[in-house]
Amino acid sequence: MNDQLGGVDHFAALLRADATDARLVLGAGPLLFRDPTLEPKQQGQDLLKARALADIMNELELGGWAPGANDWAGGGQFLKEVTAGRLDVFAANLAEGAAKGRVFDVGHERVGVVGVSAPVLPSNAGVVVGDAKPALQAGAKWLEERGAKIRVALVALPRGEALRLAETVPGFQVLLVGKPVDRGETNDTPTPPQLVGDTLVVEAQNHLQSVAVVDLFVKDGNYRFADGSGIAAEQRRASLQARRRDLQAALGRSGISQNDRAARQRDLAALDAELAKLDTPRPLPEGSAFRYELVEVREKLGKEPASEARLAAYYKAVNEHNREAFKDVLPAPAPAGESSYVGVEGCTTCHQSEREFWDKTPHHAAYATLTRQNKEFNLECVGCHVTGYEMPGGSTVAHVDKLKDVQCEVCHGPGSRHIANPADAKLISVPERSLCASKCHHVPHVHADWNVDLAWPVVVGKGHERTKAPPAPRGG
Repeated sequence: MNDQLGGVDHFAALLRADATDARLVLGAGPLLFRDPTLEPKQQGQDLLKARALADIMNELELGGWAPGANDWAGGGQFLKEVTAGRLDVFAANLAEGAAKGRVFDVGHERVGVVGVSAPVLPSNAGVVVGDAKPALQAGAKWLEERGAKIRVALVALPRGEALRLAETVPGFQVLLVGKPVDRGETNDTPTPPQLVGDTLVVEAQNHLQSVAVVDLFVKDGNYRFADGSGIAAEQRRASLQARRRDLQAALGRSGISQNDRAARQRDLAALDAELAKLDTPRPLPEGSAFRYELVEVREKLGKEPASEARLAAYYKAVNEHNREAFKDVLPAPAPAGESSYVGVEGCTTCHQSEREFWDKTPHHAAYATLTRQNKEFNLECVGCHVTGYEMPGGSTVAHVDKLKDVQCEVCHGPGSRHIANPADAKLISVPERSLCASKCHHVPHVHADWNVDLAWPVVVGKGHERTKAPPAPRGG
């Protein structure tokens, strides 16, 4: 679970590590909200997060972005409020709520940026969405008239439509694609860059998993850039990395034979060798050229102090807001004749050895990991760090009492009737191992190659020998 993808503080560290002043940071697609609509229960927390993100992006000097539908989730007035005088929203085809574009002085070059977006918004949003193609065509001319020799299009559209724009609207050296809308926590896989005529089309992953870095080298006043990366090589790299993830996942499974394991390890070594060759810097072509790299945003990049402080303040503000907002939200009582949650102390009377094992597991300290970071009332976190969350007879955000941490009843179900009648085996659940992945241990909270079979010995011990297990995976 170490070195996870994403994190605006790690992104900030990546930027701060780059000492160049000839840099422009741009975006396309949803920035401020995870979903296009806000759930009433979580609205307060989501608005606080959006403000924190806007503050951080302003401090990181985001040049601007083409918005997705999510960015209006807090309402048009909220979007204006958090961006006014600080962040530029570029969408030339919107009648209201966004600017056409802007020309930046980057190093010794004039870089022009325009954006288009196709957000699907409710009729009362007050935003009229026009045709993207003529807006982008007009934007290219507008930039040329202002002396922008390097021109970038920010396009928050479905990828197919974005590629058609790259084909039919000349005049841009780079076209950055973003999603017009995003939903939920699912992480997108990397998309290789693509050359469409003289336009380099790039697309970073959602949720700030990665950053598309394009270096442009201008020689002799020539603004047609040759391929200095080898786009075919980048496409091959994406294919190899996908195969590598599959091999790592297979090697992490139990039940694999020694011969199969050895074969996969040889394949993995061959993939690593080929990837290493692709990572060898290519000599730049003669004349003007570009280089492209997709840089993953990971914990190993470190944290930038100012952004880290902003995030810490956000988590503290959320804690204070939710502690008050949900102080009167009590768990529903268990229906008559059904079990309620009793907490680990109620289980310990008969299951002392299991309790002793559990005390040494990470599940035993799950809630403490939240309290150390001011996240114990955070709606995005608490559900996987307590027992019986929002279940009848269980816990709620502000009422966890004896149900802190990942206790026995997370897997085995509420135990009050089991305690009253231990001889009746039907009163307690015996879970499938897949429960772990379906409840909490799924992307993006763990790596894609996280394996329950490897984790199992860490979280269960004596007394669990009868727990159901899936059939051992076969090779292939």
